[in-house]
Amino acid sequence: MTADEPGAAPRPAALGDRLAGAVLLLLAVVAWWHAQTFVSGFRQPVGPDLFPRLVCVPLGVLALYLICRPGLNQRWPGGAALLRQAGLLVVLGGYAAFLEPWGFLPATLVCSVLLIRLFDAAWRQALVSGAALTAILYLLFEYALGIPLPAIPGLGF
Repeated sequence: MTADEPGAAPRPAALGDRLAGAVLLLLAVVAWWHAQTFVSGFRQPVGPDLFPRLVCVPLGVLALYLICRPGLNQRWPGGAALLRQAGLLVVLGGYAAFLEPWGFLPATLVCSVLLIRLFDAAWRQALVSGAALTAILYLLFEYALGIPLPAIPGLGF
């Protein structure tokens, strides 16, 4: 009996893909539900819940795909890659925690610099790229899309 036959035990990679798909699907459902708690301004055409929900839909669809059709790669990442993935989760969790108290600009700058550093960029490259990304995202959301972002406490922007 091979792993592809019905009733056979799933391959390790298939189990890993299915677990990842289940976690991502749960994340998509929770984020969709949490987005409805965001308060929009009076007569604001696009509310703050739009972007998270736009991300949740493809995340949920791709998570279902991972659950139903896991990949064939049976190699788990090594120690350095697992450590980098854990660092990524810590940085993104910190970003979510510090976005409101710090405001969009400093939280996004710190998060983007740390994420760029996780992928082996030099500090100078990470600072320049992180500052550019932060400025572009700020201009895009505030002015192009008209979506208000958390302001820096005491400064108002």
